Amino acid sequence: YSMQNMAEFELEGEVDLICSCCDSINYLLEEEDVLSTFKQVNQYLAKDGLFIFDMNTPYKYHTLLADNTFAENREEGSFIWENYFDEEEQINEYDLTLFVENEQGSFTRFQEVHYQKCYEIETIKKLIKQSGLELVGVYDAYTKEALREDSEKVMFITREFGK
Repeated sequence: YSMQNMAEFELEGEVDLICSCCDSINYLLEEEDVLSTFKQVNQYLAKDGLFIFDMNTPYKYHTLLADNTFAENREEGSFIWENYFDEEEQINEYDLTLFVENEQGSFTRFQEVHYQKCYEIETIKKLIKQSGLELVGVYDAYTKEALREDSEKVMFITREFGK
């Protein structure tokens, strides 16, 4: 596991597999950063090595998240998740408030703000090609079947391709 800036990460030699999960690529707000990340991945992949990553789909941003608020009260804590989707910039702002039970039995409040970019599938395919990676497949991430119009998350499988 590595925790680094995705657009500038470094590894000690080549690897057979790089995996990016939890829609991490959506946190890259500029196409140039996505392309840089893909180029870095290709640089560190061994011959025919795989890069697998998932992303939230335009359907999820436009239809499910949109400007909606979600809240849940669970045994271990509660959350309020507010979304603000900017159609022009294609940026989703997540305002997340968590209430987590502490050792004294009361709840501690935590607040986070996240920003994610909504990318069209064709844009990501173009960036994969520009980076030198080869696209192996695109799937609905939850079913591993063909991508549907209402897929919420997409999984890309790419391969190192003749650096």
